[in-house]
Amino acid sequence: MREFEKQLAKLRRWCAMQERCIVEVKIHASSLGISSANAEKIVAALTDEGFIDEERFAKLYAGGKFRNKKWGRERIVGELRARQIGEDAIREGISEIDEDEYRKNIVEMVEHKIAVTDHSNVVLFKHRLSKPAIAKGYEPELVNEVIEDLMKKKGI
Repeated sequence: MREFEKQLAKLRRWCAMQERCIVEVKIHASSLGISSANAEKIVAALTDEGFIDEERFAKLYAGGKFRNKKWGRERIVGELRARQIGEDAIREGISEIDEDEYRKNIVEMVEHKIAVTDHSNVVLFKHRLSKPAIAKGYEPELVNEVIEDLMKKKGI
């Protein structure tokens, strides 16, 4: 039992450094050579103690990736699902994203591309404008709506 307490203390410190999800804790525990049975007990203890909270993780993850890396909702949802976060927690996390700021990010990406992209072929032009935003995980319908609005405003 002494070994279990050491392992638990080590993972407590690791979880205290930044927000973690259950999958990350299990992977880290495995990399430390902790048995899967002990890892399950440790995860349960860390969850009970409040070191692990999936909803809190989803909120911080979504907000951080949106603000720092300018990721769109689709990319964030995909990454959270890859970490096996529950759908309710994902919805809570995504709700942290401000709609006006979200749209503003798309507008900035598209405006930057308008300035450096050839206008001669309209279909190719629209594709080149939308590609970077869609690759970052923004919804194609919303990106295309922003492109249409900007093209009308700029008379393209």
